[in-house]
Amino acid sequence: MATAAEELKSDKRFKLFRKIISVPYLLALLGLLMPLMTVSCGDTQVIAEPSFYEIASGLDMHEALKEPAKGYLEKMEQSNPKSLERFKESLPGFPQLEPVPYLFGIVGALVLAAAFAWFTALGSLTMGMLSMFALWAFFSQIGRACVNMGMQVLHVEPGAGIYAASVLILIGTAMNLAAIIRPIIVEFKAKRK
Repeated sequence: MATAAEELKSDKRFKLFRKIISVPYLLALLGLLMPLMTVSCGDTQVIAEPSFYEIASGLDMHEALKEPAKGYLEKMEQSNPKSLERFKESLPGFPQLEPVPYLFGIVGALVLAAAFAWFTALGSLTMGMLSMFALWAFFSQIGRACVNMGMQVLHVEPGAGIYAASVLILIGTAMNLAAIIRPIIVEFKAKRK
């Protein structure tokens, strides 16, 4: 007579379920193509909506800013270039923001979460949650950077990209938890019989 664990290993539906756990993590990579955050001046005027990949590879403020902020930046560069020095204390290459290569570690963690889903649900769950925590930690650092630069006028809000990626990671997490709990329940039911 086959044990519960052997029965579960031969269950084709469970095997398929384990394989599709990787899908939400891969879709989260696409979610990061949407705006990661919205930067607004005051409470209403959105002046920038950079994506995760734009920030990671280095952002040119001339391209990222929307009007009227773009016009103000150009006017500041032409008429009062010394005023840019205040920004350069915090961001040396301003108005070109330097690449943030460690953000690609979040991409790597999501790829690993998708790959681990085929082999170990616990590893996939861990990498997925780490990537989500790192994503939100980075977002909180952006808000602090604006305050440290003395720009309390700027408001940084989460964008559609960070929400989409977070929801997809949570879906992957729930699927991983189901893959971890199912064998325990099958084993428990087998022992009760």
